[in-house]
Amino acid sequence: MMKLKRAGFQRLFVALLRLSLLLTTMHQAVAEAAERGAIASQSMQFIDIVINGQPIDSKAKPLLIDGKLMVPLKPLAEAVGATYHWDVKKKQVTLQKWAEPLVLKERSRKNQQQLTFEVVSKEVYIPLRDVSLDLGYTLEKTNAQIQIQPPIHGKLKEQIYEGDLVAAREALIRINRSSVHPYIEAHRPNTELLSSVYMFPQGEALRYFTVNGDVLSLVEVKDGFPIVTYQGYVGAPFDKTFTMEYDPLGRFLENKAKNQWGTYPKINKPLIYEFTTGWGDSSTTYYGRITTLNKEELLGTTGDPVTGLPANTKQIMKTFKLPWESRTDAPAGDGIS
Repeated sequence: MMKLKRAGFQRLFVALLRLSLLLTTMHQAVAEAAERGAIASQSMQFIDIVINGQPIDSKAKPLLIDGKLMVPLKPLAEAVGATYHWDVKKKQVTLQKWAEPLVLKERSRKNQQQLTFEVVSKEVYIPLRDVSLDLGYTLEKTNAQIQIQPPIHGKLKEQIYEGDLVAAREALIRINRSSVHPYIEAHRPNTELLSSVYMFPQGEALRYFTVNGDVLSLVEVKDGFPIVTYQGYVGAPFDKTFTMEYDPLGRFLENKAKNQWGTYPKINKPLIYEFTTGWGDSSTTYYGRITTLNKEELLGTTGDPVTGLPANTKQIMKTFKLPWESRTDAPAGDGIS
């Protein structure tokens, strides 16, 4: 065994002690960094955040904190058109684009499911994916870029904005709707009957009316989202015991809807409607139009029972489009004001 001289042993002992202290200090630093949401050293500089086709405008770079990609609050909120507020006393951040505000809290071990934010160098960071999805946006990642898009984008946007009436109408009514105003509560009759009502202005696909229980809503495409811009009660009576014996469209057209919010839409063209009621295979669908004189023209029915089918009804039922109807709207649109 090799023997060390006393001076050499002392030097080796001091070196080992310094190494131990260095490792301990490094371990403590890593632990402290992890406790406050450690940020990866590369700080995600290779990631490009693009919102609605525009790169996010921020000097602060995205950060990877506890496995989540975090971005600065202000530039993200401004890019998606949301208002924001950081309440230091309540330790929460609020974003609002639609009726329901999005609230983020400081990290808590008691509630791991809630949305959280982080403060790094006096900059508020929020989770990109969670916030974007909660606001209704979609995320698509390519090589070194993350695209944040509204639900109507890409091929779906082409279909809804530029496609034929059949494809555009069918695509639009299947997308979840948002609202900048709190929804009013819909009341439903004490029955197992299911029903749906869709009414499009003749020649248009970028907006429609729909009835849910005793609430009529106008849905319009804005900023890549289907937005509810008007609502009103069209049932009678206006409580939880109302029956199906009412004329919702008549009340709306006569501007007799209750608790209205939004601007009452004036109609200067016929409405093409699809009204389905019943139970599954035992349901009946009615197709027709409401004229500008508020007169109803039933053009055909399908389901159980099938009665009074004009020659062109099969085409109407298959396409939800009148044989003589052609598309007239564009992104700007007209016909309802």
